[in-house]
Amino acid sequence: MKPRIQTLLLLLTFATVRAAAVNFLFANGKTDYSIVLPANATVSERTAAKELQHYIRQISGAVVGHASMRADSGIIGHASERADSGVVGHASMRANSGVVGHASERANSGIVGHASERASTDEAATLGSVAHYDGKHIYIGWDEACGLPCPDSDDEGFTYLTVGDDLHIFGGSERGTMYGVFAFLERELGVRWYTSSFTKVPQMDSYELPQLNHSERPAIRQRLDFCYDSLRNPEWMAHNRMNTMHIKRTTNYGPFTAYWGSHTFNKLIPPEKYFDEHPEYFSLHKGQRSNKAQLCLSNDNMRRELTENLKDAIRENPGYWCYDVSQNDNDYNCECPECMKLVEWYGGRSGALLTFVNQVADDVRQEFPDIYIGTFAYRTTRQAPRTGSVTPADNVVIRLCDIECCMAHPIAECPQNKSFLDDLDAWLRLTPNIYIWDYANSFYHYLLPFPNYRALAVNFQLFANSNVIGIMEEGAHDAPWSEFSELKQWMIAQLLWNPYQDTDSLTSMFIADYYGAAAPFVQQYFDLCQGRISNDRHLTLKIKPADPFFGDTFVTNGLRIVEKALAAADDEQTLQRTKRIAAQMYYMKLQRETQKATADGTLEKLCDIITADSTILRENKYTLQRVLDSMGLRLPSTISVP
Repeated sequence: MKPRIQTLLLLLTFATVRAAAVNFLFANGKTDYSIVLPANATVSERTAAKELQHYIRQISGAVVGHASMRADSGIIGHASERADSGVVGHASMRANSGVVGHASERANSGIVGHASERASTDEAATLGSVAHYDGKHIYIGWDEACGLPCPDSDDEGFTYLTVGDDLHIFGGSERGTMYGVFAFLERELGVRWYTSSFTKVPQMDSYELPQLNHSERPAIRQRLDFCYDSLRNPEWMAHNRMNTMHIKRTTNYGPFTAYWGSHTFNKLIPPEKYFDEHPEYFSLHKGQRSNKAQLCLSNDNMRRELTENLKDAIRENPGYWCYDVSQNDNDYNCECPECMKLVEWYGGRSGALLTFVNQVADDVRQEFPDIYIGTFAYRTTRQAPRTGSVTPADNVVIRLCDIECCMAHPIAECPQNKSFLDDLDAWLRLTPNIYIWDYANSFYHYLLPFPNYRALAVNFQLFANSNVIGIMEEGAHDAPWSEFSELKQWMIAQLLWNPYQDTDSLTSMFIADYYGAAAPFVQQYFDLCQGRISNDRHLTLKIKPADPFFGDTFVTNGLRIVEKALAAADDEQTLQRTKRIAAQMYYMKLQRETQKATADGTLEKLCDIITADSTILRENKYTLQRVLDSMGLRLPSTISVP
């Protein structure tokens, strides 16, 4: 008996020690933690602190107060506490604060969607100044107690780790710390910022803070998710760790960098201003100077005028990291004798363009030494100049476009993409300043299935391993929705940060959270679309509904599955989301079998989906035809739409 008693006492002692060692970030609506901000916290670090407080409260009901590192630092919260409030470092807070603009989508789902990503006015307003260090702390921003060196301010990498009972989250102060906070919320607490209007926020009674030591760095330096919803919502971009927008923005999430312009020849030498007086500035095409073509790159007077206009544009639009000097979006290049000599000398159009841009960049450098000048390697200029003829200046960026590629297969694995891979290698031998312009949708039919998810990940890995300085991933940026637009936009952001994630797992997670009761059928339809990929089936931006890539069996099966998905939707929001999926197959059938689809109600179903979608109609009260036009929907001419 005595050995048993000793064993029992030993087990009880171990259990007691274990219980004492458990460290809860929150439990039963209470927390022992306060947030500590540095005295010189940046705007993004302060925003990150507010949002950490905001989301922990949504998850658990516990309010994490703020303590200051020094008496002069800004804090959120006050030192006074109420014994029954579960609030540390906080005075009173209204029971409903921090949930303005939020509504539960499914009562038992643990998922909260919201239109506003910002912490509530109540939280933001509770700024004070108090110095105390009692209790447990979450350090937002670098503190020497973490035991690691202080990162550079522009370092977008981050670390979160525990030191004793304390949690440290830090990175570069401009954005790295903020990304670390969002990653902690995402990886450890399960928050997901899927769209600008839907964030998954799990409900938890408690969270035991384990021993943590996690670090990340972005695979790509400049990351632009060029889709409709993302471009209009910098909050969503920040939460998903994107750092670039199409225009420069300064927000509570810190500054977003931007690349000024594209296809800028006409912007910098406007034909309406110059053509009548200086037709020699413009391309000689098929024996005539044209104001709807390109510029004559051998004309020095034009180059000097363009340079001055570019300098004016930089002065009028300061703050961009790179300014574009590139061809218009056509292939009507100059054929004058001097330009053709340049083409022959450089072995193609790119050498003539690059020599021109180098000269502009050298002139601009005199006044703006820290600015880059960018140009395209696109279509007729995609191939690098002949070896030894010309190299980009060190302040010139080459924006390399893969618009001709097969998007179904990774660039390095598809024979159709060999020429692009060769061009990428050739440009990388000339300069480290390569910026990729990649494409994510069919730009002729936005609603057509475009199953390029695996290729996206592998291509981003290729670009990351090539040390490109940025990627702009162009989706359906001018249409409110397109083929799996919500999933694709989120997937792009995930992969631009870390392209080594498993796309199947990411897809399944998104579909399960976003489509609710309809998710099994949406997943089945998604898998059906991905199944069209094979070694002998290729996918380009010009794909059409009648192409062999699809087929009658695919359409029949797709229609059957989306109808099941619609029937499974158990609430209005899920139904509306699922209708966007069904619209893909209705559009496909309408294009392939126009008369049958018009007679059997398919056209009516498609039009009903579009007209009922408030995200399309709410801003400008489009007529249906304008909506269809804005989405790139090319309905057959035999169909009359109101």
